[in-house]
Amino acid sequence: MNLRAVRDSSTRGLVLTICVAIAFSAFPAYATFQYVQDRLILAERGVEVNAWVVAYDHARKARDTVVVRPDDPPYFEATLNRWPGDIAFNDRLDVVFDPRHPGRIVAVDEPLVDSQVLLFAGLDLVALYLLFRGLVVGRELRRRARALRPGDIVPRRDDPPARPRPRLRTGLQDLLTGWKAPRIVLLLVITPVLCTAVAGLLAASAVSDAAALRRSGVAVRAVVVKSVWDGGGRLEVRFPIQDGTKRSAEVAVRGNGYYEGDSVDVVHEPADPADARLVGPNSGGSPPWVHVTGFVAVAAATAVTVPTAVGALVRRARSRASTDAARP
Repeated sequence: MNLRAVRDSSTRGLVLTICVAIAFSAFPAYATFQYVQDRLILAERGVEVNAWVVAYDHARKARDTVVVRPDDPPYFEATLNRWPGDIAFNDRLDVVFDPRHPGRIVAVDEPLVDSQVLLFAGLDLVALYLLFRGLVVGRELRRRARALRPGDIVPRRDDPPARPRPRLRTGLQDLLTGWKAPRIVLLLVITPVLCTAVAGLLAASAVSDAAALRRSGVAVRAVVVKSVWDGGGRLEVRFPIQDGTKRSAEVAVRGNGYYEGDSVDVVHEPADPADARLVGPNSGGSPPWVHVTGFVAVAAATAVTVPTAVGALVRRARSRASTDAARP
């Protein structure tokens, strides 16, 4: 790593380097943590069963999907992330799953190294390099921050000459100077407004559904007729409604293992029994406050980008008009 290049870089460039290092390292670090955590949990409380492949979907531009189902109770369906290379539809294989979270499942004979493992190993190496570079950059930023306090440290001989402090301007305004008007309108006006509208509709729908369930929801005892786990869990439940008939609904679940034949408590809207949720802390899906927070964040970003874009367009139009007026 060229330490001289780091020392000659601008402070904005160093901060951007740290942000890129953190952003790029987050995903491989999380994936590696999940991989190690799943193996440790399965080694502690995993249950080994024989299962058969109930679905094998081939994808041209994506990874294939393998869904397995145990031969013996408890019954559920789960998606494997990795599997032996010679597996086909309706084959049998041994799997290990977590009884508390059936979505945490691995094949006993999964390959030790495959393309997915190699990919994430490469991403981990790149992330380690970026984090090391971020540490060096952070040390340089700390040195510059201390240098701002007079008498704290003495500048070194190889320090770059002090640059005049630039006039304070927003990075967005600097970026817009090189953009054409259609690009500004599309990216900073139309797109944020549409995103705000979509986020608002999603938030309103989530709040409306939650309010309807809280206001007039009916709690009933339901039976799980299908348990599907692909990361998170989805349960197809069947329950009686007020007219004596039985209806089915799909509910999301997290943090606990429910299997086919289990009884669960759900609350549903009488006017729309398909609008149902699991009762208790194991209810999955995004709560309304997540949608509302997303809408507020998108609206706040739109409140910044749209006035900035309109101001840039107005200034550009005035500058062009004054230029045209100055011509003989």
